[in-house]
Amino acid sequence: MGIEVRAGDLGGFVEGEHNLSQEQEDASWIFGDAIAAGSASVDKDSCLRDEAVACDQAYVTQRSTLSGHARAEDAAYIRGAVLSESARAAGTAMLLDAKDKGKFPKLSGQSVVYGTVAGAVVVTGTAVILWEEKIRNDTQDALILDGLSRSIIPGPSRDELKPCRGAEKREKQPKRKGMAR
Repeated sequence: MGIEVRAGDLGGFVEGEHNLSQEQEDASWIFGDAIAAGSASVDKDSCLRDEAVACDQAYVTQRSTLSGHARAEDAAYIRGAVLSESARAAGTAMLLDAKDKGKFPKLSGQSVVYGTVAGAVVVTGTAVILWEEKIRNDTQDALILDGLSRSIIPGPSRDELKPCRGAEKREKQPKRKGMAR
């Protein structure tokens, strides 16, 4: 999802220039009624939409998106993640994408993360990730945490059949009658 911002576009509220990247090639933006305040920083093609808030020392970077009433506060570090609805990252929360795999955390509902969430993890409903908790998913499946349960959604490539690496081709030998396997 590319962010397209044109000269003259009106954005949301920033307390100061330090809240939003001023780099020419950086398409970061704060839309609508969204707010970046305090020492919060939004950069590297990230955006705040709707009534989302980044405040205190929160850092929103690497194509992250906050929308709805989502909040990044305190010293939260959001890299390549999506927060929507009333989701919140607080304290020293770290939401980290798996750059090499293209997987990223998604928070929604009224979920709150204080700990670390990395990779293909969906935190939704009323789920809470506490300060010392580290949830990391480097698999091709999505891990879903909804407050009451945990589940897995298999990645689409699970149904593809492909040969094993290094498998040697063997020539079929004719069967001999009377020999057991």
